[in-house]
Amino acid sequence: MKPLFALVLTLSLLAAGIQPARSQDTPLPKPDVLTEETIHTSQKLSMYDTLIIRDFTTDGAEYSRVDAEEKGKIDAMKPLLSKTISESITMELKMKKLFKNIVHNGDATGNAVILEGAITEFNAGSRALKFFVGFGAGKAYLKAKGRLIDARTGRELATFEDRETGYRGAVSMESYLDLFPHQAKSLGEHISRFIEKLY
Repeated sequence: MKPLFALVLTLSLLAAGIQPARSQDTPLPKPDVLTEETIHTSQKLSMYDTLIIRDFTTDGAEYSRVDAEEKGKIDAMKPLLSKTISESITMELKMKKLFKNIVHNGDATGNAVILEGAITEFNAGSRALKFFVGFGAGKAYLKAKGRLIDARTGRELATFEDRETGYRGAVSMESYLDLFPHQAKSLGEHISRFIEKLY
């Protein structure tokens, strides 16, 4: 009678639109590399042949502790920072020999996963706070968010957000002009580690 009861219960749940929990639907564990991570997929990224890396956009990014002159300088740096993040991710993943193909800004065809993202905040920091307060106060930083998408279905596999101050940004008196390129490279390294742990 027990097998019959289990069958009736399962059919009742399905009829009510309730799917019984299945272990293969459990998302992969968070890599715990970035500030915020949400994993939706239960499949490792190694099932994909190709990773398509899109340049990180800067549209709608927030400017913090930035005056008009600094904003102009940051705007001029945006293409370099976006390119630095992409190149850093590409280099790290190629060195680790992950994915058969890594394509920069290519078409989403075949068995591919797409990485896309945006720099969401430029914080130029405060030299006065660094000097008088110390302990990491007034540090310059970049903040970025992104997601991994299945190229065939458009299904979101994972989302993330990260804030990169970097060691130099926390303690040095260097300006954001010197720090942002290093921080963009570090963002790329962290994102590549995030991808590696999902691979």
